[in-house]
Amino acid sequence: MGMFSYLSGDEVISVCLPDASNVVVGSVLWGLPEELFSPAYWCTQYLYRGGTVPDRTHRLGETFEEEVAACVLGGYGIPAEVGLAAFHRLREANLIYSSVSQLEIENVLREPMLISGHAVRYRFWAQKARYLALVMNRLTTINVETHSPQALRALLMEMPGIGPKTASWIVRNWLGANDVAILDIHVVRAGRLMRLFGDGDRVESNYLSMEARFLQLARAINVPAGDLDALMWSLMRETPTLVSGLLGEPKPSRLSQRARQEAQGQLQLA
Repeated sequence: MGMFSYLSGDEVISVCLPDASNVVVGSVLWGLPEELFSPAYWCTQYLYRGGTVPDRTHRLGETFEEEVAACVLGGYGIPAEVGLAAFHRLREANLIYSSVSQLEIENVLREPMLISGHAVRYRFWAQKARYLALVMNRLTTINVETHSPQALRALLMEMPGIGPKTASWIVRNWLGANDVAILDIHVVRAGRLMRLFGDGDRVESNYLSMEARFLQLARAINVPAGDLDALMWSLMRETPTLVSGLLGEPKPSRLSQRARQEAQGQLQLA
């Protein structure tokens, strides 16, 4: 057993951790708190934050329809800040309701958004407008309160443009569920660094088996799954060059890093 201590105000908090060589999940070892991206690292990062996660990582909307819209507008190929900016624009235009038309959404999404003085275009605006209009209409058939997180996710995945990650994101945010996981690129990279996921694991074809391993990890290190994926998402995206180097991936371009930082700055002021 090892001892991890940290300050909480004027109080010293000490926590006993399993030995670094102990197995957490499969062949994944606990590691040390100072070992970047090990299970012990994630456990102690969560404890150090007082059991909280960064802002903007859980509920995004005030209604279920808004939550669905925010998550559908994010996702693959869309930086989080850009997706949120598009969502806020639609909400301000009062276009998140059941009978909204694809054209109404297109007209809003296709216009450049001003982020930190730079015009940013929302990618896939036509495709997302079509999906979102169809989904808003289909949501009228769902009574959210009567479904378990797993059942609600299954229903959402039957809708156009909503895969397991987006459906899990909606369910986690709205229900505060800890029996689903949002396996986005940042969480997957964190899993790869600790050997929780292998090079052959793909969310497109192995989502449920990868999710099961992630949920097992969360239980083993005693961090709620919803908080763990939010913590990983927050910290991993702040160190793209380091993470890419550790994984042997091409370094992110300076332009992409700058655009992300500028988008973050704009939304923090919003």
